[in-house]
Amino acid sequence: MDAVNNLSTALRHAGHDHDVLSHPSLGIAGHRQTKDLFDVRNEIETLVFVCGPLVEAAALADLLAVQRKARKVAVGVSVIPCHKPMASRFDAILARDGLPRQSFDLAISHSWPSAEPSLGRRLRAGLCFRGDQRDYGKGMTEWARAEGLLSQLAEAFGLETEPIDTVLKPGNEAAKIESQFEAVDLVLTTRLHGSLYGLSRGKPVIAVDQIRGTGKVKPILDRLGWPFAYSIEEANEALLATQLRRLMAEWPVEAITGAQETILDLASVARADAVAMITQGRR
Repeated sequence: MDAVNNLSTALRHAGHDHDVLSHPSLGIAGHRQTKDLFDVRNEIETLVFVCGPLVEAAALADLLAVQRKARKVAVGVSVIPCHKPMASRFDAILARDGLPRQSFDLAISHSWPSAEPSLGRRLRAGLCFRGDQRDYGKGMTEWARAEGLLSQLAEAFGLETEPIDTVLKPGNEAAKIESQFEAVDLVLTTRLHGSLYGLSRGKPVIAVDQIRGTGKVKPILDRLGWPFAYSIEEANEALLATQLRRLMAEWPVEAITGAQETILDLASVARADAVAMITQGRR
């Protein structure tokens, strides 16, 4: 939801009025709460899909079908090779990954200073896992192995753990997610947003990209120059233990600060490009 709110703010600052639609079950103040997008089909001139992957999902297909007359734009999204037919249903796409021209994720607009935790206390790790990821095709995800490696890593180093789910839903509101990231010292994750949220809040991240051949997690973290991101092919117990030991011995405040600066720069450009794409042809 941060991606939606950040884009909405950028659109309003540029003088473009709009509605943000969300389901009433989320109870988000300031949004136009709509149970069925069919009810507003005649009101929408431009439909913007923000964040997430463009996949052959029934809900997304129905949304596009209902909005036949609207111009359809997707921003801050992932374009997955085996789901290109869905991507072709959009009139314009600004992708964070999956297309030759890569933009960036829209979820981050602020950062918090990083600081080394005080000595002598047990460290707390946020475990932020994606789970099964069938979007990339059969046999492409090794989610169970990735989660097992990171869970075993936390156990081997005697870390306290806090499960973190970055998906907004009833009972897992934005305030809860933010407080969980603030309460941990570091983040062990298989998720892109687990990585970006952790870094933006000044927490070091160890990330394993669970997609064979890498999906989006490692390539995007590589763009930030973040040194603790690994493909599922290279990740193993010994490597992760060595890297966590290195991280704990020399808390990477400088690397976190550098990654934060890059995140904010790339996200700012992405928001500006998204506004330009969405408002193309408007006066």
